[in-house]
Amino acid sequence: MAETKKILVAGGAGFIGSHVAQELEKRGHQVRVFDNFVGGKQNLECFGSGIEVVEGDCCKAKDCRKGVKGCDAVFHLAAHAAEGQSVFIPAFNAETNILGSIRMLSEAINEGISDFVFTSSIATYGKPEKVPIKETAPLNADDPYAITKKAFEDYLRVYHELGQITPYIVRFFNVYGPRQRMDDPYRGVVPIFINKCLKGENPVIFGDGLQKRAFTYISDVVEPICDIVGNKKLVNNPINIGTEEVHTVKELAEMTIEQMGVDLEVEFVSKRTSDVKVTYCDTSKAKELLGYQAKVSMEKGLEKTIVWAKGMGPQEFRYFDYTEIPKLTHGIYTSKKI
Repeated sequence: MAETKKILVAGGAGFIGSHVAQELEKRGHQVRVFDNFVGGKQNLECFGSGIEVVEGDCCKAKDCRKGVKGCDAVFHLAAHAAEGQSVFIPAFNAETNILGSIRMLSEAINEGISDFVFTSSIATYGKPEKVPIKETAPLNADDPYAITKKAFEDYLRVYHELGQITPYIVRFFNVYGPRQRMDDPYRGVVPIFINKCLKGENPVIFGDGLQKRAFTYISDVVEPICDIVGNKKLVNNPINIGTEEVHTVKELAEMTIEQMGVDLEVEFVSKRTSDVKVTYCDTSKAKELLGYQAKVSMEKGLEKTIVWAKGMGPQEFRYFDYTEIPKLTHGIYTSKKI
């Protein structure tokens, strides 16, 4: 985006959203953060006076209308992002991630906004047939959260074909870093492991811990997402953003324990049926079209995250009392072992 724009960052008080909002302001854009603050307001402390903050819920059309008014572009990061949790709260998940996204899209179109950036997910690929995963791989979403992300990609495609929106779709892969919630027991294995160590409790792994992931440090996703608007080759053309440095979850747990210098050991519990064994992305398209290159190693990124987390101190996990399908709630959550 060469020209200065007024940009709405939906979900801008969250982990990734707050970093995106800061980067956009740094680049000279006028930024409005839109959030319902379910995850708290702590990240607002990172904003300068130049970032406008509007409280609102994507599930309410009037709030979305207020959020988009006068804006030139929308960066839509608002979602309830918890794959494993989504299997036992499918209706809540759909209401938040599909209906909320549709309402934001509708009001953006009504406001005459063209540029619409959507943060999708690695989850849309499901259990991949081949790794690393290219954008051309089948989308075999196999949990309710993934289905919502895939569904909204389709909504964007439809309204693009109707000539109403210019969508940019970014599929993120296992992002971590400072400001990621440590009190959420359902998502974000890096902050969960760190928080367990801060509390003096053993990190808990679902299954054997040999699941392979490529964990991407926050700065390695913020820059490319802020670069994407205006790139004609990426209009309605989803792109993977993530590192290709692969680690097992067990390696991550052991690295966390070592870097934090605590006398703890990994505990193993039964696996979750929705967990994918191996998943990481091919970033050749991002390299070609955005000049993308992940810069932060797992070791260095974890070190930076731990420094931030120690400053925050241990957090009490906040469990969801609400469940729609109780028998699908993993025992680790009902026993509050994480």
